[in-house]
Amino acid sequence: MLLFTFESGGRLPEHRAPGQVVIHCLGGELAVEAGATRHRLSSGEVLVLEPDVPHSVEALAVSDMLLTVCLG
Repeated sequence: MLLFTFESGGRLPEHRAPGQVVIHCLGGELAVEAGATRHRLSSGEVLVLEPDVPHSVEALAVSDMLLTVCLG
C-alpha cells in the first residue's frame, strides 16, 4: 500500500505491477490510462487492474491516491 499526494498536473509515468492493482482516489480527480482506456476517478472512486497491465496516472486537480498492489 502506498499513499500519494499530487499537485495538479502531477504524474506517475507508465509502469506495470506484478499483482492486481487497486487505485483509490481519496480526494481530487485522477486520470488513469490503462491499456487503451482512459478512466477518470473522482473522490471515493476505485479502479482495479489485473496484473501486468501498463498504466499511468495524472492528477487533474490536487489529489490524494491510495495505491494497493495485491501479490499472490
